[in-house]
Amino acid sequence: MSAYVVNKSHINALVLCGLGLVWYHEGKRHELTLRSADRVGQMLLDECVKSVSYRYPGDEITELPGPTDAEWLIPFKFNPVVRRPTPVQALKLLNCYEYQSCEHPGWPTSEAKAFCDALRHDLIRRLPGYDEAPWEWEDKLYYENTKIIRIF
Repeated sequence: MSAYVVNKSHINALVLCGLGLVWYHEGKRHELTLRSADRVGQMLLDECVKSVSYRYPGDEITELPGPTDAEWLIPFKFNPVVRRPTPVQALKLLNCYEYQSCEHPGWPTSEAKAFCDALRHDLIRRLPGYDEAPWEWEDKLYYENTKIIRIF
């Protein structure tokens, strides 16, 4: 599959899922709040455009694969009135975003990657059953007549 610039609805959903999230990049603490939502959304969008531009170096910025109206040229404005994805849907959106945004050499050390890593950890903790799952796993083995019986 080829890389493309994700649409602003995609970015908006990631920002919505990340509200309240804290992450660190280059030793600096960042927090996603309603006040910082536009900046974070723009940062994510810029990273995706950078990646797709790197993947398709001959294309003009207005001709990159993605929304046909090149909506990424208009500054990002967070819109909190959207349907909130479930944690599983958000993880899938995050995977898609990272797939589109990881094409350039600066991705591994980017703020967008740091944000995505923090969001992924947060979303995993929101999955149903996560809180009830054991922190540590232990199998108890009992030997009975030289046969191993596993008790769970």
